[in-house]
Amino acid sequence: MDDYTREMMDLKTLVTRTLEKKGVLARIRAELRASVFEAIEEEDRVIEKDQALPPALLGSCNDRAKQLHASPSGRLLTALICEYLDWAQLNHSLKVYLPECNLEKDSWKSELKEFGSKMDTILIEMEMPLCFWMFSKDS
Repeated sequence: MDDYTREMMDLKTLVTRTLEKKGVLARIRAELRASVFEAIEEEDRVIEKDQALPPALLGSCNDRAKQLHASPSGRLLTALICEYLDWAQLNHSLKVYLPECNLEKDSWKSELKEFGSKMDTILIEMEMPLCFWMFSKDS
């Protein structure tokens, strides 16, 4: 390996480590995953509209997840996870999580509303996710 190649490899390693330490690479990877899912969803909508075929992403979650989402507590758990991702502004993660769980964009919000009405409470805009509030009540 000549000096130029060695210097370029060292520079590449240095840049990669720096970007990883600053969290830039993780953000880029998350954006890329979210963009891939958005592209597939967009294509699904076109195919579903034009050819009346079922979407590729929706309905694609595994059997364990389907069983979880079939139960009221499983739907609530999924909604709490979505609420946390939304609150923490982990938008790319949420964009990947929703189709992976076979959920429409804001369906989790209605699940939380329903939970709030069953508990005879009004869920208002809180500064923290409901799951934080639930756990802090026991502390």
